[in-house]
Amino acid sequence: MDFPWEPLTAEDHRRTLRDWQRGKGLLGGDPRLRPSDSLEPAWAEGQRFIRSLMLDTPESKAAAQFLESRAAARAFELEIGPARADFILNRARREPDTLFLGVEVLTAAVRRALVRVARQGLDNVWFCDDDVRFAMPRLCTSRSLTAVHVLFPDPWWKRRHQYRRLMSPPFLSMLAEHMAPGGLLHVRSDVPDFMAWTGWLVEQSPDFQPPDMSLACRLQPYQPTHRELWCRSHGLPISVLCCLRA
Repeated sequence: MDFPWEPLTAEDHRRTLRDWQRGKGLLGGDPRLRPSDSLEPAWAEGQRFIRSLMLDTPESKAAAQFLESRAAARAFELEIGPARADFILNRARREPDTLFLGVEVLTAAVRRALVRVARQGLDNVWFCDDDVRFAMPRLCTSRSLTAVHVLFPDPWWKRRHQYRRLMSPPFLSMLAEHMAPGGLLHVRSDVPDFMAWTGWLVEQSPDFQPPDMSLACRLQPYQPTHRELWCRSHGLPISVLCCLRA
């Protein structure tokens, strides 16, 4: 299936920004329109689970614990769409002084990941089931993220679904606001055109340095995701983009 894209015109930029400001494309909609999302669900009690609106709930023990973890962390990494969470849990085991946050809109996947967190006794990784476009400005402070990982995101193939695509100029601007200077942006996909689009966006952004594959060495030893292992077994090429926050 084709991933249609072309360089954005000035009008495209304006439309993308308007859509972003309206919250168009938020997966699951705006959590503020679902009041129960501000509460800690019963199944998450005592687990490392946070929702953005829980920070506005004074009685939330989880919110207080998350804020304490964020304040104490030596470094702070975000994975967007961790799914089975193989990558983020591996990094959490290897980097005990780093705080990890996995933002995954599929609540069932988050619940499965939390079972693994408890089983492995990890205390430096949290999960959230908000859309990252809503969660990042609420859960991450300015210039706090030392790395952001976007591994095999949904390309949203069809033109009529383009507004749901994660990579866009407003999204990169939000990333830049919350990434520390020198922070690593790490993107992988088995869709070459998606990666061409992402590379073009990065090259147009004044907030990021040009892609540099040598930066991938920072991720060693690297734990492939389940999707990446499947792609390798089926002979699908994997594209990687690494660059630094300027």
